[in-house]
Amino acid sequence: MRHIRTDGGRAIGVELENGQQLECRNVLSSAGIAETMRLSGVEPSSSATRSAGQMSFIEAISVLDRQPQQLGHDQTIVFFNDSDTFHWQRPDDELCDTRTGVICSPNNFMYGSDVMEEGVIRVTMIADFRRWSNLSEEAYRLAKLAWYDRSAESTVRFVPDYRGYVIDTDMFTPRTIRRFTWHDNGAVYGAPDKRLDGRTSIENLYICGSDQGYVGIIGTILSGTLIANRYLLREP
Repeated sequence: MRHIRTDGGRAIGVELENGQQLECRNVLSSAGIAETMRLSGVEPSSSATRSAGQMSFIEAISVLDRQPQQLGHDQTIVFFNDSDTFHWQRPDDELCDTRTGVICSPNNFMYGSDVMEEGVIRVTMIADFRRWSNLSEEAYRLAKLAWYDRSAESTVRFVPDYRGYVIDTDMFTPRTIRRFTWHDNGAVYGAPDKRLDGRTSIENLYICGSDQGYVGIIGTILSGTLIANRYLLREP
């Protein structure tokens, strides 16, 4: 979607990237409050801009030539923190914070014939959007390689060392999140100040998702259902 069309303070439709225009009675946006207002041609207030989400992440995926259980790792999710205090904030002086993270092994959710052929270890760590965004393309590619190694080095303190069995890798960064979601700061969990009623300053334009109130995949799905039930499905 390229633009949310409005008339007299009311949303009347959307314009797609190919130029096609769709008319509708209501618009439900999961783009985020600041991003939604920009799509509507309304520059978000300074408070909305200041309250844009700050938490972003890298995720490094390692594909193995064997199952994690063959390495002695049978956990589905491992949360780790190596400090006395858990630092839920952007890294102070690095691209990423390797002190804490989440290790996910999707193979260990499956049993019997449903087991994936390749083993997978997925590691998520807090990252700084601004530092990643300021890198040149060459520096960005090199940083992904370096931080894949650093994330794996931190990870194997808490799970069996899988690095000698890796046959393929992939990794996303805050820049990836920004590219595919348009979220300011590559934010994952939305703005800290939620719009619990889902309303915006434009009539019949509502938001859902992390900026509305819930976080995570399940929370975002529930948010869309909540706002649709509250406003869209009650109309005659």
